[in-house]
Amino acid sequence: MGIAHFGNDFARELGDLFEQYVGRQLRQLSDAEVHPEIVYRDERRSVDWIVVFDDMVLLVEVKSTRPTQQLRLGVLDRTSAALRQIKHAYQQLETTAALITDRNPSFRHIPTDRPVHGLVVTMEPFHTANAPFQKEMQPHTGIPVTVCSATELEHLVTLRDASASQLLLERHGDPLTSTYSLNTVLVGRNVARNAILDAGWDSYPWKRHADLESEAAVDQ
Repeated sequence: MGIAHFGNDFARELGDLFEQYVGRQLRQLSDAEVHPEIVYRDERRSVDWIVVFDDMVLLVEVKSTRPTQQLRLGVLDRTSAALRQIKHAYQQLETTAALITDRNPSFRHIPTDRPVHGLVVTMEPFHTANAPFQKEMQPHTGIPVTVCSATELEHLVTLRDASASQLLLERHGDPLTSTYSLNTVLVGRNVARNAILDAGWDSYPWKRHADLESEAAVDQ
């Protein structure tokens, strides 16, 4: 509806806002440094975010895409079209990983002594995006890649019983979990409340109204 009313400018603005939202979520990781996209040769740009852990470098590419109704129904040609929407994300991950490995001057502050993984964050879940039959349709990046939704990321950054990097490393070390959604390895984990989601909820008018009613009841 937004694109129909405002044109492609709506999609670009939405993409920019979603990219910044993902960055805010990543900055909740207490054991990592989060770097924004890097501009290098001829104004080219890296992935949207680079997250440096002690045991991993995580390349994060953000796509404000969501599965269509045809994709949800499993229509073959529409499934292929939807996967092409995230194909560019794989290409960005591959390019950025190579620039880091080759010690491009613009990436000298990113370490090369630890594994590199990729994370593609979409607005809504692509439930089978990590399955082998779909991964085969994507470019070969040379690094492990997980596709996850914004909701899964909101849980990943609040892990209490393990580092997000540890969970991703273990996920890709186990063939039984690496082909499924990130939710599979998040089930049963100890997660904290997400401060950004709480702040958003508290900003709604009905929440403020409920707080005022509660305060009034206490006063009485």
